[in-house]
Amino acid sequence: MIDLSSLNTEQKLAVTRINGPLMILAGAGTGKTRVITFRIAHMIAQGIRPSQIVALSFTNKAAKEMAERVRSLIGSHSKNVWMGTFHSFCLFLLRKHGSLIGLSRDFSLIDTSDQIELVRRSLEEKGWSGLYKVDLLHSQISKAKNHLLTPQDILDGKGEGLLSGDNAILGQVFQLYERQLKLNRVIDFDDCIYKAVHLLDRNPIVQEWCHSEFTYFMVDEFQDTNLAQLKVLELVVSKDHHVCVVGDDDQSIYSWRGAMYEVLERFEDLFPKTVISKLEQNYRCTNVILNAANKVIKNNKRRKDKTLWSSSTEEIPIVLKMCDGDTEEANYVVQKCLSLLGSGMNPRDIAVLYRANTQSRPIELALREARIPTKTYGGQSFFERKEVKDLLCYFRLVLNPFDRLALWRIINTPARGIGLKTLEKIENLALSCNKNPYEVLSSMDQKPLIEFSHLIESLKLLPRDHPEDILRLTQEIIKQTGLETEIKLKNDNMSARDRKLQNLRSMPQWLHSLAQRIVNDTGKLDYRTLLDILTLDGDRFDSSEKERSDTISLMTIHAAKGLEFPAVFLVGLEEELLPHKNSLVDQHSICEERRLFYVALTRAKSKLFLTHCQERLSGYQGKLSRLPSRFIKELPDNCVLQSESANIASDPADIKKKISSRLGTLRASLKNLPTTLT
Repeated sequence: MIDLSSLNTEQKLAVTRINGPLMILAGAGTGKTRVITFRIAHMIAQGIRPSQIVALSFTNKAAKEMAERVRSLIGSHSKNVWMGTFHSFCLFLLRKHGSLIGLSRDFSLIDTSDQIELVRRSLEEKGWSGLYKVDLLHSQISKAKNHLLTPQDILDGKGEGLLSGDNAILGQVFQLYERQLKLNRVIDFDDCIYKAVHLLDRNPIVQEWCHSEFTYFMVDEFQDTNLAQLKVLELVVSKDHHVCVVGDDDQSIYSWRGAMYEVLERFEDLFPKTVISKLEQNYRCTNVILNAANKVIKNNKRRKDKTLWSSSTEEIPIVLKMCDGDTEEANYVVQKCLSLLGSGMNPRDIAVLYRANTQSRPIELALREARIPTKTYGGQSFFERKEVKDLLCYFRLVLNPFDRLALWRIINTPARGIGLKTLEKIENLALSCNKNPYEVLSSMDQKPLIEFSHLIESLKLLPRDHPEDILRLTQEIIKQTGLETEIKLKNDNMSARDRKLQNLRSMPQWLHSLAQRIVNDTGKLDYRTLLDILTLDGDRFDSSEKERSDTISLMTIHAAKGLEFPAVFLVGLEEELLPHKNSLVDQHSICEERRLFYVALTRAKSKLFLTHCQERLSGYQGKLSRLPSRFIKELPDNCVLQSESANIASDPADIKKKISSRLGTLRASLKNLPTTLT
């Protein structure tokens, strides 16, 4: 038996109700992960076979934490529970039954930057380069898939009011994008769900297999579910409806990727006998913070009612600081961070949150100037940049001509006049000859293909046995392929061009260092090991990018969801930042921004600092006047302390001088921790 005595009354009720549809409304910090893991352990203790249980979350990190906690409760009995992300479960179904909808057995997943590249090539194929925004079309294709719309649906006019832009343009680009996915034998991230719905909906035999294989389903963070994911759940849950969802509509902040705060209502429509269990006791925040969060979120009218409370007796007020500009705001954050660190708090206990990544720069610089160790989360990974991926694909193809995705990416990069129809001819010829596409290039009577084949063959002749060989090989790839020339021709902005060239030119030395580490670890350079590493996210193997455990965290509010910190700074509380200017068009968007504010407030355990500026630098427009966020007015007066009017030093050096005597010990302990800017 599992000891449930550590659970509160509401948690225990949620854990012990096993059969039928159950909705657990779990407010921020109410112990939902604890409830999920105890529920799984309790089910197994009641005699349910672990292999009958599927527990789904939305991130690999959350799924891993769930698995570890269940294992700590019941040991090896948990190993047969299917625990993973929604996408990994659907990918499992596609791997097992995907041939029924025409998927090849060796299909792979394509990352976001490669998806955008395929959209760009689709525009080039139509002769529309530069006429439409690639990122916007990519997001619209993703949105269409999340709403289970096909290219033909778009061309037929479906999705009006849901999708922005010209349906005829989007439908044609969507068609070309899908043809290229098929050509590359890949699926995108949305396809995991999108194609799983098609698989289940069109093949009752697969549905029946799911119903016989899995009896109990649990879904964490259910408020982040989109229409396609809800459809999957409807199709895989058997008629007995043993399904439990855990969520909080007040934390639904991902509408831009298809999530619907109304999904909790739709769940009740699908499963009419749903029992609702509320978790309202918060184990994270003080009542000061919870009272503020409760008051703010009650201004959203369409929500499941709940009121968070805590047994904490701490009465630390929330601090609100008005700053002249973003430089003063950054210096205020530095001053308060130094004060917190001087009082004994660790850097990892502090987070600075903001609405948009662009807000981080002044704060990063100020913290760095004060020599406070930081880690900035978010933004584009270095290894997702086009120039870096182009070079790596050349490198991968030279070492492995069977790498289809690398071939299709670079065969027309730089442009050689090779279009989609030619690529499909290559694929068809390869299939008829039972060969790899690269093997048939030289036999095709087209000069650009023959020249490309000769280029790769000449590079394949270069040595690759030692780290120095890798350095020279990569330098030759840059020299012979014309990648530098392409960057110069396609980038009119001098700073952008120089940055891309520097990124490209830094890669040979990085690959040399990576090869050297493999030699140091294994005694030899196995290029297959090198390729395996490159197939994963390259920067995770760069020792300079290892996550520092004792650093102040800088991140967007979206990135902070699910995290908690003893002290939180929420900066930029201004109209057009929070709420964001793009959300001012309708009330639904304002409500989502309010939920985002609610999420930010509830990341703080005890100390919460809010800032806003009277003016702020805005790109080429210079300094612009700012208005305080409307959400500030929604905070309860008795919870908020207007910051003291003490002068804030204009120079971080002055700040350090004033309080350095208090921080001598801290400086000694931190001086060996380098600052990481990403």
